[in-house]
Amino acid sequence: MSEFLKVQNLEASRGEKKQGYLRISEKPAGPHMIPITLVNGDGDGPTVVINGGEHGSEYNGPAATLTVMKELDPGELSGRVIIAPVVNTLAFEARWMHGNPIDYRDMTGCYVEEIPRGGSGVPKISYQVATTFYKEVLSQGDYRLNLHGGDLEEDLLTGTMYRRTEDEKRSDENLALCRAFGYDWIRESLPRPGAPARRRLEFPMTVGTEAGGMGRCMSDIVEGVVKGIYNVLKHLGMLDGEPEIPSRARVYHPYHLYAEHGGFFISNVMAGDMVEEGDVVGIIKDLWGNTLEEIAVPTDGVIHMVTSPAIWEGDVVYEIGKDIREIE
Repeated sequence: MSEFLKVQNLEASRGEKKQGYLRISEKPAGPHMIPITLVNGDGDGPTVVINGGEHGSEYNGPAATLTVMKELDPGELSGRVIIAPVVNTLAFEARWMHGNPIDYRDMTGCYVEEIPRGGSGVPKISYQVATTFYKEVLSQGDYRLNLHGGDLEEDLLTGTMYRRTEDEKRSDENLALCRAFGYDWIRESLPRPGAPARRRLEFPMTVGTEAGGMGRCMSDIVEGVVKGIYNVLKHLGMLDGEPEIPSRARVYHPYHLYAEHGGFFISNVMAGDMVEEGDVVGIIKDLWGNTLEEIAVPTDGVIHMVTSPAIWEGDVVYEIGKDIREIE
């Protein structure tokens, strides 16, 4: 392993912690930069990237990184950690859901090999952020903690998430990493055989988190994310000690319910509630008070997400966690 941990002009030697900025691009008024922290441990080990704030109004994960970056001692660390509390700073500043107020793109879909050119439309700032963050930071990582939560309009079940691939061994390792974070619920997306690859970039093994929702930042949820980060570093042998996790966790597959009508959505349930097939979990009314639609669940499961009362036709109203199984 190299003696140095380097991101652009910011460099940390063995046993050092350094803070600075990742330069993204030039804006009309000057450079666009995001804050990062490098922690280069005394001992050998993997490189972990910890980031929050791909979406601008998801707060508990980014808040947790503020604690970890202060507490993490390179003298007690084997390996290297790169921390970016808020990647999508434009969205954070504007309290913007999912995209940002400049180009309206969701950054999670903007990790590409080359930033697209052409046209005289809106700037391509989301591509610039995602692609620069990938090339300078994510490409160095062996593992990634991608800290999410419910945006302003989402009531969300707290848990971890990952996507299985056709590589069963790696998928099982990814599941174990999610388990090590320490939450009770794990959202498991299944592989899509034969689907065209959206990306050709190689990403670190990633644990996504969903912590809290409705744009709230709560100290108890933040503390849970902090504990989860340390649990993963212990699981990887980067910190001394064993992860403190529940004896069992529950894994589920996501299933989405969509609105057939636009209107005023009123839910009977909240994230974390258990439901049974046929349960009416919500209704949509028009602004005259007439019921346009009753929403019944087609499967047993857990409510993973409830979305905004202001519903457009075709919007997701619920995400259900189905096919629940327990793991040790």
